[in-house]
Amino acid sequence: MRVYPDRLPRVSPAGDPPVAFTNAEGRFRLDLEPSDTVLAVEKDGWRRDLVPACEWPREMVLHPAPGFRQEAVFLVRLDFTDEASKLPDGALRELIFSRRPGVASAANYLYEVSKGALSLVEGRFLKLRSADQPAPRHDEHTTAMAAWVLERLRGETWADCDRVDNRTGASKPDGKPDHLWIITPGPPQSLTADKADLKAVSLLMPLPWNKSRRWPLLFLTETVPLGNIVHEAFHAMGEHRVDDLYVGCKDPYTAGIWDLMDAGQYRGWDRSHPEEGPWVEDTGYSPSHPMAWVRSELWYRGHFRDTIRRLAVPGRTWEGWIAPASRAPGSDPQWVTLPDPRRKGRFFSLEVRRPWGFERGRVGGRFGPGHEGLVVATIDPRLLTHGNPKGPVRVVDAHPGTPEPPKPRFPCRMWELDDAAFNLGPGENPKGRRGPLTWEVLDTDASGRLRVRVWLDPHH
Repeated sequence: MRVYPDRLPRVSPAGDPPVAFTNAEGRFRLDLEPSDTVLAVEKDGWRRDLVPACEWPREMVLHPAPGFRQEAVFLVRLDFTDEASKLPDGALRELIFSRRPGVASAANYLYEVSKGALSLVEGRFLKLRSADQPAPRHDEHTTAMAAWVLERLRGETWADCDRVDNRTGASKPDGKPDHLWIITPGPPQSLTADKADLKAVSLLMPLPWNKSRRWPLLFLTETVPLGNIVHEAFHAMGEHRVDDLYVGCKDPYTAGIWDLMDAGQYRGWDRSHPEEGPWVEDTGYSPSHPMAWVRSELWYRGHFRDTIRRLAVPGRTWEGWIAPASRAPGSDPQWVTLPDPRRKGRFFSLEVRRPWGFERGRVGGRFGPGHEGLVVATIDPRLLTHGNPKGPVRVVDAHPGTPEPPKPRFPCRMWELDDAAFNLGPGENPKGRRGPLTWEVLDTDASGRLRVRVWLDPHH
């Protein structure tokens, strides 16, 4: 196994963390800093885990990861006769494919959130140059530019880039590249808010030579933040089953910072300089994990369901330990759900989030009460859409009335909800209520677990 301290990932880390490989007896040696309190333990084909210091004296046991696979990216750099790429190929490859510990890359992010089940690799790298889309180029031209690229892929065979079913995530070819990512020059509109720049977007495109078939693809600019890359990738992984969770930039009652598919794609925000850049180094470099519902039920239509241990409470009351959602599944539930009796199909969701792995990222320069702990939400799957977000997830704010951080904040002043977690300790709120559901955090332990009591009032 590979073992290394879990530290905040960065696009260009100051140095590599110490890494050890276990010997035949499973032993290893690491020189750690006093601030190193969690170890990442991983091996391809096995369920990746994050192990806190209190468990180091015990054996660290990994379990097989059924269905481990590699997914290949067909990467297209689309330059224009009036504008060429500026980011070196090596830097782009590092941002997307690096598996070096400590590097904020798309490959490291997907490996972490799949808990070792998905390894992103480079399939092919193609450079194209077009004179057919002269400046100025706007969002309404994106579809035509993507169609231009697809036309040039006519007749290609995909054996080296077609390993999974894009819709279900099953390990079988489906006649499409696993991932087709088109990278153009220029800054990202998601940060500049300038209509002259292009948005990051996931498209489901009809093929020019077969209009009855559609391919998922990403259209990105070369300096787009990592959070935007993996957010759009989640849309494509399941062919748009994974929905946007936000409603509007100032709506405080969606998933906020707590999900990749909401404001969490911008987690990792050190300073704000949309007029000048660079953006990759200090914006969105540490995107939040998907919530348990998104990860286990929507991503590839439930293909990674076994990465989260779920407990659907059968009665009106429950008390027990909830383990952090970022760890490998074990004996304790990581996701507790109860039906909302007020509306058929809607349910309550409880999970524990800790600032480990990519979730260590700064949030608007602020840490304080509620930035970790028990996250409670109402989820209504009927509100899933594509292209018209309706906010199917509504996180309950544990500290209502606290001010949002001043600038710098997320693009278009998107709401953060960075103190929406219930916990124990000074300044924390251990109790909450939403409609008929009441909950209380009773205890916490060094492994990051929380003991929680929940009950439903059927007469509410």
